Amino acid sequence: MRWTNYRILLLILIVSFLLKTAVVLIHGAAYNYHSDDREYIRSAQIWLDTGVFTYNDPTRPTVFITPALPLFIAFFMKILGTGFAMEQTLRIVQTLMITISLVLLFVLGRKIFSEKVALWAVGLAAFYPPLWLVSNFIFTEAMFTLVVLLLVYVALRAKEQPNVKWAIAFGFIWALAVYVRPTIALWPGVFFVVLLYGRQIIWMKLLKLGLITSIVFVLCLMPWWVRNYEVSGGQFIPLTKAGGNPLLLGTYPFTVPALFMDEQRTWHTTDDLWVNDALDTKHAIQRIKDGFQHSFWTYLSWYTIGKFTLFWGDVFYWLPIPGVPLVVAILYHYLLLIPGFLGMFKIWRQQNSSHIPSKSGAITIIGLLAYMTLLHMIYLGHSRYSVPLMPFVALFAAYYGSLKVEEWKKRGKV
Repeated sequence: MRWTNYRILLLILIVSFLLKTAVVLIHGAAYNYHSDDREYIRSAQIWLDTGVFTYNDPTRPTVFITPALPLFIAFFMKILGTGFAMEQTLRIVQTLMITISLVLLFVLGRKIFSEKVALWAVGLAAFYPPLWLVSNFIFTEAMFTLVVLLLVYVALRAKEQPNVKWAIAFGFIWALAVYVRPTIALWPGVFFVVLLYGRQIIWMKLLKLGLITSIVFVLCLMPWWVRNYEVSGGQFIPLTKAGGNPLLLGTYPFTVPALFMDEQRTWHTTDDLWVNDALDTKHAIQRIKDGFQHSFWTYLSWYTIGKFTLFWGDVFYWLPIPGVPLVVAILYHYLLLIPGFLGMFKIWRQQNSSHIPSKSGAITIIGLLAYMTLLHMIYLGHSRYSVPLMPFVALFAAYYGSLKVEEWKKRGKV
């Protein structure tokens, strides 16, 4: 790597980290959203005080979230106690997570495209306002951004060096990612099928390494499975028991239903969250059936272009970054989104990929984005859940921009 690019990268990382840290130190208290963040913090505190992992309902063990973020919070709570100082520390550490994510983005970009494209991608992602926001909110987004980039990096290394070491690493990071956000659980299976179809690795060797990865994953998840079996009275709960709520939320066409709780109360006959989740699932399925039966075109458009547009087209900007109005966040979002999708489309359609060092790496990331999009189109296609994927979009936007610059140079316009 040229020293010039190294210095630019370091400058981007330092400046973005310091600016985000300054926002935390000056305005951190403004980013208490009194939503999931309060529940995660309360969950960590109850866990420390009683040894019971709960969420929403402090009287019952929970199987509605995975434990990575509450455990992360509990670690700092154990040292710093509860209150403002602990929460500010969490925000600064999350800012560091995003910064490390940018380093991984650079490594991936250099591996797949070029050093120049990687540097531009880091510059674009470093100042993307919603990524600043997830540094400040005590949600799973900052942690998931880091682990999903790490998962893709390890996946590509395992593809390049198909040996036991990288198979074990892939299984471990896969389990870690699931503990942070269960929606990623099935993507390694998609990655395995792509490798099998592409015949880049001898299938017997791929099968062997896939088995090793799966064993590591199972061993890492087994404590969670045993715990869930015990607290649920004998049910096998591999991930969480929280699919009903997002499935239900996703049945309201072309809106995020702020008033759905009033409707829910009409069929919730108990305060048992496990029973209510089953009821939510039941009513969600019924709403989908009724919707397609009585409003076919509305529901068809909602479960295709509608949810896709909400997932990618909406901008997660619940609270503003000081000095960055909503219009700037929206313009910045589409500055990444449009060329990013054009870059992906161009790679997908290209026959000659000699100028891309790792087209298979680019296809791997496109596959991940497609998997996450499809999953959230089934459930709730909220823009909050697409934020951890935006660094990948920035990578393709930088690639597309580099192609356009080269075209303009050839035409004598630059």
